[in-house]
Amino acid sequence: MTLDVRPVQEHEWDAAARAYSAAHPHEPLSGADLHKRQREQEDWGYGAATLAAAAGPEIVGVGAYFQNPGSYHPRRYTLDLGVLPERQGQGAGAALWAAVEAALRARDAESVRVLAREDHPVAPGFLARRGFVGDKRYFTSALDVAAFDPAPFAGTLAAVTAQGVEIRSLSELRAAGTPDLDARLHALMSDVRTDVPRSEPATPLSFQVFTEAVLGDPGLLPDAYLVAVYGEDFIGQTALFASEVSDLLFTGLTGVSAAWRGRGVATALKVAAARVARDRGAPTIRTDNASDNAPMLAVNGKLGFVRDPASVSYLKVF
Repeated sequence: MTLDVRPVQEHEWDAAARAYSAAHPHEPLSGADLHKRQREQEDWGYGAATLAAAAGPEIVGVGAYFQNPGSYHPRRYTLDLGVLPERQGQGAGAALWAAVEAALRARDAESVRVLAREDHPVAPGFLARRGFVGDKRYFTSALDVAAFDPAPFAGTLAAVTAQGVEIRSLSELRAAGTPDLDARLHALMSDVRTDVPRSEPATPLSFQVFTEAVLGDPGLLPDAYLVAVYGEDFIGQTALFASEVSDLLFTGLTGVSAAWRGRGVATALKVAAARVARDRGAPTIRTDNASDNAPMLAVNGKLGFVRDPASVSYLKVF
């Protein structure tokens, strides 16, 4: 197969996303998703590129490197790599990685990370042969929305309410004219995300990144961006995001302020999110958690989320 590996051209974002999504059906991306990420990285001054492997007019694979604004380090990068299943084993992945590796070395990169499911037929061996070493494990899991029964959680929800906690949606908070809403949501996320287990240490999420990447995400569902409110305080959050290429809903960060953990707030937020998903007719909610995030894994297990095979974070140090 004769390949041309080069930056994705303006008319190729959808084709690149189709190739990536075919390789990673549990984490589908649209062309708009890929393009938005590239634009954001450039706007934030990060190092990023999205490359396509083209066989004639066909985009057979995509490789992207970028930087994580929530775990930012100027010399550490994240990799996405995917090749159409019917084109795997023909050199496209190797060619894409060779181009990405050369670009990262030219940037004096310290390391790059990539997630791969442990049951993937190609990825673990492909990465190991190129010097990647797996360390942290993550679980993605799915909730069958139609089968979800909130009744067993009535006692927990009543206890949360009895503590004076309300669950309010972003739509409701906006309609109520909540003062300094965006700044308060940013402060809440900054609070609850600091000790979430992750592969790289958390770094502060700037207000610009928060407003553009979270509030500005076209997939964000304002009715399913839920905030736990106690008096004037925001004490917890969860959010659901839709995708234009799938009928699945994807969970953003679920977190609760330290003083309120273990008091049912996270469960109340997740139950409320499942009700929003049911009302929308969504079939499935997907989420992911680090394998050592025992509290959230326990909440998801109680709610009925079913785990996929684990994904492994692979690290390559240059």
